[in-house]
Amino acid sequence: MISQYYRHLLSILGFVVAACSSISVALLWAAPPPTGLKNIDPVALKATIVLILAFLGVVMPLAAIFTPALRWLVLKAAVFAVAGLTNAVALSPELAVPFQDTASVIAVACGLGLAVVSILAFMDSVQKKNPQSKF
Repeated sequence: MISQYYRHLLSILGFVVAACSSISVALLWAAPPPTGLKNIDPVALKATIVLILAFLGVVMPLAAIFTPALRWLVLKAAVFAVAGLTNAVALSPELAVPFQDTASVIAVACGLGLAVVSILAFMDSVQKKNPQSKF
């Protein structure tokens, strides 16, 4: 049942994750480096978070969106879970800027939701292939 709607959910929620992550990247990149850090270089921390968030939060979800919808479902679940967790890391009080935290929260919710839906679609595809499975 879920596999009927998975294509639409993947498109809508996937683009929301990528868009909100790109907003977070842009706002973090434009913000000044965090202050108050003694043991970590603030400029290196900001650059690292921006690069990781751009790759894991924008590039990888877009790659997952443009692959065939019902293929590599477990990999897609992992991609969106990692995208959500990367956005959650960007919510650190040392890094977050005013509007970026809202965009990251939306990306976290949609990314983790899409990861759960991908697992459910995988379980549905296993059930269709082998009706006697324990899923």
